[in-house]
Amino acid sequence: MKNKFYFLLLACVGFLTSCSTNFYQLRPVSGDVAWLEGREVTRTEQNGVVLVASYEFEDPHHMVLDVEIKNRTSTPLLVDPNDFFFLPFNNQSDTLRNEQNPVYGSFYRAADPEEKIQQAILDVKREKQRLIASSIFNGILLVATVASDIHSSKNDRSWQQRANRQYAHAQAYNFIIQKQIADVNLQKVRTNRLENERANWQELALRKTTLPAGESVRGLLFLPKDTRASYLLLNYESPADSTTMKLKFLQEKIKAK
Repeated sequence: MKNKFYFLLLACVGFLTSCSTNFYQLRPVSGDVAWLEGREVTRTEQNGVVLVASYEFEDPHHMVLDVEIKNRTSTPLLVDPNDFFFLPFNNQSDTLRNEQNPVYGSFYRAADPEEKIQQAILDVKREKQRLIASSIFNGILLVATVASDIHSSKNDRSWQQRANRQYAHAQAYNFIIQKQIADVNLQKVRTNRLENERANWQELALRKTTLPAGESVRGLLFLPKDTRASYLLLNYESPADSTTMKLKFLQEKIKAK
């Protein structure tokens, strides 16, 4: 999966900068679990549909799985990240309650890459609009400074006043220039980050697709993080053929050294 290394690097940096003293990881505890290339992978199958999953990494908001779906049926299969959801459990295998409304149990759907892509596009537009607004404001500051400079020069009564005025206005001009440079650089950094995020969601995430018979698709599945959970029960439901598969993961809390 191209650019995966850079995606993992960005995720790790984001996680480290969150200043958390702990991190979390998932381990499969159901299905056909095996070690492959240094990590635990689990597999389950139903109605000719095969689901393979392994833990990939944690970012500030998600627990991320690497999933593969194989279509061994005789008809095309619609694969949609929205068909994945999970229920969090505590150590006593009780369903955790919704934090906003304890009457209901917690329930999480996987993040929708299409929504994330559109959000990144909108955020890039907002960054451009923010830069335009900052540039207009900087222009107003510059006009006001020039006007003040002209007005003051007409009222200078001594060499000392003129020197003080020239110094103060030179400082103001320098501030406006430095602010404009900083605004441009900040917009560039933010835009690059958002463009990278959009590209990662497009290229690495599991996206909605029609999978022909005999073929497979693989991608990253982003599950909203619930640090209260001891176990996650991942559900995959395919409405087209009533396929329902479940995989259980142990969520381990590890203290950072």
